[in-house]
Amino acid sequence: MKKSVRDELYCHDLYKNQIIDIMLWHFDDHKEAAEYFGVHPNTVKNWQKNHSWPLSVVRLLLIKHRGYLPTGKAWRGFKIRGDVLFTPSGRQLSAYDLQELDIRMEIGSNVIEFRRKKKRFVTSRRKRSRALIRPT
Repeated sequence: MKKSVRDELYCHDLYKNQIIDIMLWHFDDHKEAAEYFGVHPNTVKNWQKNHSWPLSVVRLLLIKHRGYLPTGKAWRGFKIRGDVLFTPSGRQLSAYDLQELDIRMEIGSNVIEFRRKKKRFVTSRRKRSRALIRPT
C-alpha cells in the first residue's frame, strides 16, 4: 500500500505547506538539512522551490520534529530531549524512572496503578571459612 506525502502528514495533523516551517525550525540552512538527509544542498532547495518532498524525507523530518520517536498517533505529544522523555502533560521521565516503574492493572477495573517498585534487600550470609591450623 503506497502512501502519499499528503496522507502521511494528514495522519499527524499537518499540511504540506507546514513542511517548510518544520525545516526552518530544525535546520539553519540548506547545507545543514542536506547533511541530515544525505543529499546535496541544491536538492533541498529544489524540494522547497517545487514543493515536491519525497515520502522518505517527510518521514525523517517528522521523526526529527517529534523528538526521535515513532510517528504513530499513540506517541503524539511525547518528546525526547537528551536522556529525558517528556509526556504530553509535561512530566519528565528518565530511563531510571521507567525501569523502576511498577505497572499493575486489575481485570474488570478501569484503574491502572503506577507505583515505584519496592527495593528488596537480600542479605546473604557468608560462611566464614576458618583456617584450621594443623600441627606439623
